[in-house]
Amino acid sequence: MSSRTPLITLGAVVVLTALLLVVNALIGPPPPPARSGAPVPAAANAPSPSASATASASAAPTTSTPAAVQAVYAGVTSGKEATLAIAVNGDKAAAYLCDGQSLEAWYQGTVTGDQVALAGANGAVLTGSISGSALFGTVSTPTGQSFPFSAAQAAPPAGVYQARVTLNGLATRIGWAVLPDGTEVGVAKVGDQERPAPTFDAATGSFTLDGTPGTAEQVNGSDTVVGG
Repeated sequence: MSSRTPLITLGAVVVLTALLLVVNALIGPPPPPARSGAPVPAAANAPSPSASATASASAAPTTSTPAAVQAVYAGVTSGKEATLAIAVNGDKAAAYLCDGQSLEAWYQGTVTGDQVALAGANGAVLTGSISGSALFGTVSTPTGQSFPFSAAQAAPPAGVYQARVTLNGLATRIGWAVLPDGTEVGVAKVGDQERPAPTFDAATGSFTLDGTPGTAEQVNGSDTVVGG
């Protein structure tokens, strides 16, 4: 009887050990102890940093600076009393009006939206509106004449041109308004006297007035032409 007791005790230990192994397998290993500073798991639906950055970039407003507008408009007054050309450079503009004989006027000013407002000497003004590829308005001269006009946007050689030379000891300023077909209409002011301007070579700008050579230069819309 006493010889069976160790065997029964050993069997009980084996059974108890087996039961503990089964329970541990079912419960699984205990969670690791929390450590200070450990990262908090991200929420399942939180957007990734790259997705948030992409969304912010796409939502950010974009701005751009419009390029300066450069254009030339050339035409005639409604009754064909005079020819004119207008050079636009961004928000600035300059113009020249003449009849090819003795009437002439220079203008300069601003362009605001589609509105052109230029001024010349002795109260002369030019106002107009740009509509598509045309400019319509009214121009007045230093002598008090006023004319409606229309001008079309045109490619070179159309434009406003000027030159300065000394003729027989007199300071001479010459202006030209060149139409889209290349027609040059101009006036030369020799001292205080006006006379028809010579034609110039569209390729080089060269001309000769009473044996005096010169070069016609195209006027940019931002150039100073009144009193210049």
